[in-house]
Amino acid sequence: MLFVSFVIMAAVIYGLIYLKKKKVPFSKRVVLALGIGVILGIVFNQLLSSTDGTVFSDWISIIGSVYVKLLQMIAIPLVMVCVLLAFTKIEMKTNVVKLGVTIVGTLITFAGIAGMVGIATGYFANIDGKTFTLSQTALSAATEIEQNYVAGGDHTLSLPQKIIAIFPSNPFYDMTGQRASATLGVVIFTLFLGIAYLKIKERKPQEAAFFKQWMDSIYEIIMSVVRLFLSFAPYAVFTIMVTTIVNNDLSAVWKLAQFFVACYVAMLIVFALQLVIIAFCGISPLRYLKRAFPVLSFAFITASSAGSMAMNIEMQEDLSIPKGISSLSASFATSMGMCGCAGLYPGIIIAIVAMTQGINPISPQFLFYAAFMIAMTSFGIAGTGGGGTVATIITLSALGLPVGLAGVFIAIEPLVDMGRTVVNLNGGVVASAVTCKVNGIDLKEAKASDLTLN
Repeated sequence: MLFVSFVIMAAVIYGLIYLKKKKVPFSKRVVLALGIGVILGIVFNQLLSSTDGTVFSDWISIIGSVYVKLLQMIAIPLVMVCVLLAFTKIEMKTNVVKLGVTIVGTLITFAGIAGMVGIATGYFANIDGKTFTLSQTALSAATEIEQNYVAGGDHTLSLPQKIIAIFPSNPFYDMTGQRASATLGVVIFTLFLGIAYLKIKERKPQEAAFFKQWMDSIYEIIMSVVRLFLSFAPYAVFTIMVTTIVNNDLSAVWKLAQFFVACYVAMLIVFALQLVIIAFCGISPLRYLKRAFPVLSFAFITASSAGSMAMNIEMQEDLSIPKGISSLSASFATSMGMCGCAGLYPGIIIAIVAMTQGINPISPQFLFYAAFMIAMTSFGIAGTGGGGTVATIITLSALGLPVGLAGVFIAIEPLVDMGRTVVNLNGGVVASAVTCKVNGIDLKEAKASDLTLN
């Protein structure tokens, strides 16, 4: 059966390559790869033994894992180029402050709103946290995260210290991605480079023009690399989905089904709110969904906000959002205000834990204070592994609630993270749309061309 499984996988990949040669649209190939991956993942989960399943997933995951690493490899250079390019597209320095404040303010505010949605969903789902068995493994995992990210080190609960920690002391070290807030550190360093460009723009126009031309060239080269990587997306989506399902214990997921459903209900509510805001800013929700579907589906499969950033920027440009705004918002959205990971997910668990302590989580005093803490802890969370759990434990600690129960849900976090990434990515689009609205940019005149990748 193991050999047959490899043959089937090879046949599907060949079929996807054949469809590309036949000029089948990129979005259709991604959706088809997703559907086939789900079906084969379930089939192989049931037919392969645990030993064969491990061997199978180890080999098949090479394609998806390498693909994700390639996207991670280009993420930091892409962030730097996009932020710098945004400055070259802005005429007045005062616009930079206004754009930056609007984007960051929107991301952080919506993270707090998403947190309130999560708290309300967790409350009305009526999930009894006392019925969960708090194993030593789950407790140890939660305690270790609390020690690493709350007590000591570069990550403390103190807001002033947290603000200081996000500033890079060595930007080249942050470019290696070693710090939890490395991406945010790179963004901050690049912001200063952009401000320096604006300062010499009037005094030394020749040098500024050379820098702008150089950045335009670098951007085209980087985007060429990105498009090359993205052309392999259907094969990566297919293999990632198969290995994700094969590697998960379906019975364990079933035991946590109530929590799983609550998470996705909260995501749908937040997603609907995001569409309302996008519509208010002048973009038709139907038109947006048509353009965004390939990007959102890709984000769902890879569960990587940074990896989806390139497609996100191109999709926003297709909606006629100015490149200066889309580049800034997409870059900021990978490092702060993640309304999925740092907003609604912590909110749901906070509600469950609060009820075990006899606290009414939807009482105004608790609800708004928890939302504020969720918003404040959303800085730099995206740069950490298991960001949703980290954000949850930090916020639980800030609220004086026990953190152990957060460890119970680590088992299904990878499945929840897929939906959270979609909400995270959509939050960046909301920030762009709001920024356009604030700056009087009419998005109703957007072109009707589709997003295509060959």
